[in-house]
Amino acid sequence: SMLSPPKSGLKISDMTVDNTSTIAMNILSFRTLSAGRFAITTVPLLFAVFANTSAARSPTRQSLPTVPLRSGKSFHASSQRELYLHSSRGGAAKDDHCEGGTASITSSVFNLVNNVAGAGILTLSAGMAKGTGLVPALAICAVLGVVSSHTFTIIGESCAMLGENDFKGLWSKTISEKSNYIVDSIIAVMCLACLVIYSGILGDVFTPLLASAGVPDSMNSRTKNIIGLTVSVLFPLSSLKDLSALSFTSVLGFMSILYTIIFLCVRALDGSYNAMTGKFVIDNVIAKPSFLKQSVWNVDFTSLVLASNLGLAYIAHYNAPTFYRELKDVNSQRFSKMVKISFAILTSLYVLSMMSGYNTFGDICEGNILLNYHPGDILSTFGRVATGTSILFGFPLVAVGAREGLAGVATAFGMNAIAEENNRFALVALILAVVTYISCTVKDVSFVVGVTGAVMGSLIVYIIPAIIYSNAVKISKGQDSDEYKTARYNNILVPFGTLIAALGVFMTVKETS
Repeated sequence: SMLSPPKSGLKISDMTVDNTSTIAMNILSFRTLSAGRFAITTVPLLFAVFANTSAARSPTRQSLPTVPLRSGKSFHASSQRELYLHSSRGGAAKDDHCEGGTASITSSVFNLVNNVAGAGILTLSAGMAKGTGLVPALAICAVLGVVSSHTFTIIGESCAMLGENDFKGLWSKTISEKSNYIVDSIIAVMCLACLVIYSGILGDVFTPLLASAGVPDSMNSRTKNIIGLTVSVLFPLSSLKDLSALSFTSVLGFMSILYTIIFLCVRALDGSYNAMTGKFVIDNVIAKPSFLKQSVWNVDFTSLVLASNLGLAYIAHYNAPTFYRELKDVNSQRFSKMVKISFAILTSLYVLSMMSGYNTFGDICEGNILLNYHPGDILSTFGRVATGTSILFGFPLVAVGAREGLAGVATAFGMNAIAEENNRFALVALILAVVTYISCTVKDVSFVVGVTGAVMGSLIVYIIPAIIYSNAVKISKGQDSDEYKTARYNNILVPFGTLIAALGVFMTVKETS
């Protein structure tokens, strides 16, 4: 075992349920103040979309834990967030209501939003800047939010129907027990991709910070800073056996995201980046905003870049079983209500960050929107510090997810030595070497976000939940049941996800090359 044997039910922060994959995720004329105000007033409308959206699903009971990586142990590491360890296994009775856990709907909503919202918000403005108009951009955010909310709910309900406690158990029951290693592979790939994104963002945010502090250019570059941080901070922290000391990153990460969104909105409305008169533009230190591509209705293949970024931003589906289990007086209706509220808030946050960034810089939005802001802008400096610090201490949690996922795959293929404790440092070193090489080579984090969101987002958010749920209903209710006939409509998400993945990768590569 690479971690100390976990005690059953141990949580390293109150009622936190985290997310291996979110480690981490991405109108008309915005140039006037009135347009910015109009954009912000559209946010409450998104709540109505979710409040009136219902999906066909059968009522089920609670699930038990978590996201297992190797036999007898489960692991969660959120995008910059908490560590959750749980070793209990077991089944659940198949009824519509149970006592559930102790989390209220309010606390569950906070935890879910806290665990999903992450550094992906920094890429959404760039996704829109590729050429998507106001209405299509809002529609893409809302529609993908609704679909993600639905698939999150049906994963939790599938666990309840089958009495399974985690994603691997669902996979075994509904797809194939012999291919369980695929779950570990998915977790490993997601974590590795998130590590690349985090490493790149660290280089992006610390380079201008060090320049402002007077560090000479000869000693201050993105590549040098990534390598330096990896060797001096990330490797030692990622090699720790006990990560409980990093549980504070839950609040730190959430406050960082909240501050960043507020700061983006303020700068979108105060005119300080106006192309003609903005105080941060007239000295020509940064590129001037441009709005040549802005439109109300334009939608084309470039819109798939935004869809791909959002595919990663909405991932939380490994944790659906745990959220279901934690909810007090849980039943299908309460769980669905909690999920809809959570994803409505997430969608609103994403819309605010996307539109605020585009309102400020238009077509020149960088893959990491923080790179657009003037180095002398104190609000952006605080944003870089908050984001960098949050990622710096959240990085090791995701690194453990990658390490455990790779160890699980290796064990499944008989390479047990890789999973042994005495090889922990070597495996961490290998992971960080690969991550550092990629993040130094790929200068634009939005490329990694787009490709990962297109492939893994489509797989985890659309394709796998649809297959698992329809098969779960078939097993639980019978092939000839009305519930199964209704559940099969979810399978439309399989070709939808496949199409989004293929076209999303193609357009991301095309637009960022």
